[in-house]
Amino acid sequence: MGGKGAALLVALLVAASILPVIPSCSADANTTSLPEKLLGIKYLRLKFLVEPTLASPSGDRDSLISSFSDASGFLHQQKLKTSLLSPLDTDRRVAAVFPLQGNVYPSEKFYAQMSFGKSQNLYSMDIDTGSDVAWLPCQVPPQAVYPQPSADKLIRCDDPRCKAVHASTHQKHKCKSPTRCDFKVEYHDGFSAEGVLIADTVVLHLTDGSVVHPSVAFGCMHAQGSNPSGMLGLGSGEISIVSQLSSQGVFGRVTGHCLYGKGGGFFFLGDARLPPSGLTWAPMTRSNYYSPGPASLLWGTRSLGSSRSVLLDSGTPFTYFALQPYNNFISALTNKVSKQPLKRVKDSKLPYCWTGPKPFKSMSDVKQYLETSLELRFDNGGASMTIPPENYLIISNKGNACLGIFNGSEAGLNRDVILIGDISMLDRLVIYDNDKRRIGWGSCDGLRKSVTSLL
Repeated sequence: MGGKGAALLVALLVAASILPVIPSCSADANTTSLPEKLLGIKYLRLKFLVEPTLASPSGDRDSLISSFSDASGFLHQQKLKTSLLSPLDTDRRVAAVFPLQGNVYPSEKFYAQMSFGKSQNLYSMDIDTGSDVAWLPCQVPPQAVYPQPSADKLIRCDDPRCKAVHASTHQKHKCKSPTRCDFKVEYHDGFSAEGVLIADTVVLHLTDGSVVHPSVAFGCMHAQGSNPSGMLGLGSGEISIVSQLSSQGVFGRVTGHCLYGKGGGFFFLGDARLPPSGLTWAPMTRSNYYSPGPASLLWGTRSLGSSRSVLLDSGTPFTYFALQPYNNFISALTNKVSKQPLKRVKDSKLPYCWTGPKPFKSMSDVKQYLETSLELRFDNGGASMTIPPENYLIISNKGNACLGIFNGSEAGLNRDVILIGDISMLDRLVIYDNDKRRIGWGSCDGLRKSVTSLL
């Protein structure tokens, strides 16, 4: 689904935990290299440059940025002093926050803009918690985003980071040349990219007012397809940006995001004062992917089947149910619709769409007919996640109400997996705390009103 590889990326990952990637680029070696013990500290192409052009489609970017600025004094400060962090400075509790652009429909992606090396260019990168590897398209018109890297930026095949990227993409540790680390990424929707692993600096504006320029490893790729954006893997693997920055002592292995229903949002890296309350926490299972563990699925009070493993993936715009709960859900939903003045219609590639007495203009219009919420009840600790209609239905450009949940078996997902995509995480703060092995979620509204309590 989606014109973007991240969309069904986790689909491949689910059954066998597979996530391939292969880029082609290089990076400046004049940056501090990562300690060898960081074994495959992936790519960190993150830069927190908050530009006026990054305004959220929802129009509240300025208020959000202002709140963060007031809380931590790290945005748009003209006289920030550049500081170098000592390795493994674990007492530093800071974070970096990045504005997001995009939406579930029709863009089918959320992306941030970063800057690498000495260039002032901003590079668009789709955030993806379902993968580990970060990469940018390189010297591939009209996708020429990152310049052709020099030889000193290339990461060698025997570098621990090369072994880590091959591990995260489930490839054999084998290179075409000992002087470079070749790898390939293949996504379930047919999108792929291949190239080399490089190293370069990234600019991070931290919440304590400092600016750091750590060296990170990421892919320099030739992308096969129409997707002009790079990918920012935020998984828990050794090559992920989350792990790389933590290993250098920049901040803890914590990341999270708020994806706004009206478009835009933000994501963050680091553990600076996470919300002390208002969040539901579930243990993070021992997996290659972010999972709160197995859960039973209900629609209202109706059970949709036995417990299934749940994965959270910000790189996938829609949600996917395993075959049994999906069929049960469609059956219940169809029965509900049959009692309403709704008619099924064809609308783009979305499989289930309905038209009402008049075109739908808002979700409140839709909820006059479809008001029942879905609920995930997790086996571990009794946590639950409610998925209201606005987190599983879409109003199309034609004014129809369309289902944003797909049949996972048709997408190649393991039959025992429920994949929670962007649509079901809209307007919800989701935190992936790798340090404490837990996943938390709550409302984004509280964060907007009290940004200080988060960062």
